[in-house]
Amino acid sequence: MDRTVKNFLKKNYEKGLSLLEALISTAIVGIGFVAVFQIVNYTTSSISVSSERTKMNYIISMVAEDLIGYNSSLVGENPKTTEIQIDQYRRPIENGVVSSVKKYPQLFVDSEYKIDQCDSNKDRFKKFASNSALYDNDPEQSAAHNKKVRMERIISQDRYLKCIGSSDPGDSEDIKSLQVFKICNDTAIGCKHNPGYTDHVYDEIYIGRMQINTNDGKKQKILYFQADYIYRE
Repeated sequence: MDRTVKNFLKKNYEKGLSLLEALISTAIVGIGFVAVFQIVNYTTSSISVSSERTKMNYIISMVAEDLIGYNSSLVGENPKTTEIQIDQYRRPIENGVVSSVKKYPQLFVDSEYKIDQCDSNKDRFKKFASNSALYDNDPEQSAAHNKKVRMERIISQDRYLKCIGSSDPGDSEDIKSLQVFKICNDTAIGCKHNPGYTDHVYDEIYIGRMQINTNDGKKQKILYFQADYIYRE
């Protein structure tokens, strides 16, 4: 076969990629890379949100455990010098009389602790060294005081949970709050009850409610728990 004919056949049967085919291939590869980048971005965002939700659960559990574990700690009393004791009914007693001193859960009855703004001006990484200690570690203060200080410093600052909402009070959806409800059948001592069922609640029950909103209010966690129980004679 003539060499010229061989070259002609080679050109016709061993063609390379055309410009259109190359463009289509490039587009397909580009779409694949965009999809991969979107998946990576979504994964990073999902991990961040999941981390915040995990920390939110830990903080709520910590607050609930503090109120339950230290429900006999007296507010504003020096544990070294106080003469107030907790009797068999779980009441604070001083010289044989029920004291007006509050136990730790009672501190939040009808006095909700609430943070409705975001501390967005605080850089928790660059200014980490300037963060105050979580505990006061004052031996003349009760456990109730130290636990309250720790709770306030954890949930009122952008130290553990990311700050996304507004820094103006009342405008942010990143709400953090704690409230305790006193349930019994005596309205004279500030009880919450249903008048039709007064015989069903005789003792004093303290129900705590802890709420944290994160991600500008898009993620929410609420926990109800029994913080204390005081028996009636």
